[in-house]
Amino acid sequence: MDKHYFIRLLRKYLKGEATEAEQRVVIDYYDLFRNEPDILDLLAPEDREKLKSLLRNRIWKSIEKHEQSQHKLRPMIHWQRGVAAAAVLALFVIPLFFLNKGPVETQEVSSLVNNQQKENQFIQLDDGSKIMLSPGSKLDYPASFEGLKKREVYLEGQAFFDIRKDAARPFVVHTGKLETLVLGTAFNVNAFESDDNITVTVTRGRVQVSNGGKVLGIITPDEQLVYDKHKARVVQNAVDPNIYIHWKDEDVFFDNLPVTAAAKFLEEKFNVQISIIDETIGAKYFTATFTSKQTLDQALKSICEFNGAVYEYDKNKAAVVINAKKE
Repeated sequence: MDKHYFIRLLRKYLKGEATEAEQRVVIDYYDLFRNEPDILDLLAPEDREKLKSLLRNRIWKSIEKHEQSQHKLRPMIHWQRGVAAAAVLALFVIPLFFLNKGPVETQEVSSLVNNQQKENQFIQLDDGSKIMLSPGSKLDYPASFEGLKKREVYLEGQAFFDIRKDAARPFVVHTGKLETLVLGTAFNVNAFESDDNITVTVTRGRVQVSNGGKVLGIITPDEQLVYDKHKARVVQNAVDPNIYIHWKDEDVFFDNLPVTAAAKFLEEKFNVQISIIDETIGAKYFTATFTSKQTLDQALKSICEFNGAVYEYDKNKAAVVINAKKE
């Protein structure tokens, strides 16, 4: 996780503005960063003490809750022994509490993409969902959603989401205090920290926007919700979504992505079907920039030159076959 992002989470935690998921991230990652000189030194002394106190109280509450549940199963004569055990637990388990994630409900946030390129950045999640991240934006997400009840990501800036449907695991986009909940849809979120508003625009499917558990609105295709961060006011309107998502069709940067991900991107952009015959080619990772003016042939040539492959493009069938180059 990026240090600067963690510092922002710490400050939100101290102000009491962190969501429940963000609080879990602070707990999980605190011990990894507390010895970094540029982390806690950026906090005022009173904030450092407040942070220690908040974390200590949260840990003791967890221990006390555990002890109370155990006491119901024990005779009262063992109560003092339980308190002593809690003290030992605090001495030896607290470091592990910070370092280890919970089994199912804790999200393992391990990838922070900070798009400092002048181009949009394409991201493919492990569930097949696709995200276009605009320049100057950040996205924090887990390397894998396996074992998680929800698919949660954290956005600062603007992104277009094309989310694969999974009714058992809803997808949640956190932007400050707002949460955008979806099951499977395509939508745009504009949530730069410097802007007064957070804007959610839907092109396909249905999303629900909430603030602290309170539902602000449910948006369907060709609708938009605008949240005024200062006045906590919501406006929902019918719009032409193309006005708000045209940015995603500009130049795109691929940062160490597999050929299969690039193929999926080109399939949608050029409305073709791409088959990769050699699995070793599809699994190769590469970095490249595709401009909005590039043709499909130019993009395919770039991919193949990078990865020792060749392609055949049948324009009549709108089909492309990529295979390994013969020695």
